[in-house]
Amino acid sequence: MSAGGPKVTVQVPVRIDDLTPAMHVGNASVVRILEEGRALFLGHPDGARRGFHGGLLEVLDGRIEMLIAQQTIEYVDEIFYAVDPLHITYWLGHLGTSSATVCMEVYREDPAAGTGPVVRAEAVMVLIDPQTGRPWPMDETVRTRFAAHLDTPVALRPRPGTGA
Repeated sequence: MSAGGPKVTVQVPVRIDDLTPAMHVGNASVVRILEEGRALFLGHPDGARRGFHGGLLEVLDGRIEMLIAQQTIEYVDEIFYAVDPLHITYWLGHLGTSSATVCMEVYREDPAAGTGPVVRAEAVMVLIDPQTGRPWPMDETVRTRFAAHLDTPVALRPRPGTGA
């Protein structure tokens, strides 16, 4: 995992099972790849303890859970199988009261190489209080930790019919 300011880049391999009969990475596999990388950025579960470990959500210390409420994926170019892993850059594009927008860009190689992303995406994560099942307003500790990864939202194409 490498960090460049508020952005963090992780590597996720493409598996043979990710390929469609057309030999490119299928849509469902892109979701899996984004989720696997997101676990590296946000933190991964540890069966021995509750909560997230080794990532941004570790600050929640097992008190709060997270759900993805919405995800938008823009496919810029096809992804074909390669031995080298994909590079996925993560950051936060917005902080709400109980939510944050996770921004993602997938690259075939290190983003520093100057090539553009092959996938752009955003996912709205909502922090949930497991006792009530309701959204949990971020406290100052969490907000400060999240703000360290805040940057301009990912640039997605306008959505048809919305004018945005």
